[in-house]
Amino acid sequence: MKKSNLVTSAAQSAIIGMSTMLATGSAKAGDAPTSLSDDALSLLKAVEIARKHTGAEPLEAEREVEMGQAVYEIKLANKNGEEIETIIHAQTGEVILSKQRTGHDNDQVENALCASGISNGRYLSLKEAVKQSESEFGGKAWHVEMEDDHNKVSYEIELLNSRGQNIETRIDAIRPVSKS
Repeated sequence: MKKSNLVTSAAQSAIIGMSTMLATGSAKAGDAPTSLSDDALSLLKAVEIARKHTGAEPLEAEREVEMGQAVYEIKLANKNGEEIETIIHAQTGEVILSKQRTGHDNDQVENALCASGISNGRYLSLKEAVKQSESEFGGKAWHVEMEDDHNKVSYEIELLNSRGQNIETRIDAIRPVSKS
């Protein structure tokens, strides 16, 4: 009798755990726009507002829904690699929050290298990567982040196309070296 109670409790815990995982996964999917006209502001316009507001280089941008309102959360880095998080309202363009975040020295070094690489033209800017992917897939980006995976720097970009389909792509961030 006790053994079956243990099995029942374990099964119930597994079901509750899986339900929590599914709810978390669907909450993330809920951040994506459902049509190209959901927001008054595009991701690129929000990134430009954050860039002008902070004077820092954008490295990541993502549309999120918080308290029923669509916002863009933008991660930027100044020339010293200090991370700045800026939240822009997707309908009004209002800067809701902008704060400098403290992180590990490794994060600061990586952020400084990324910002420097963009500034000196070694890497594509976030704006260039998004424009390239939007042109190629005919959609609007709602999530983009710069990643370094074993010294391969790229942008991971998620877009919504005109048919309402989500597309995920990766673009090499390193500019090709021109041969003189």
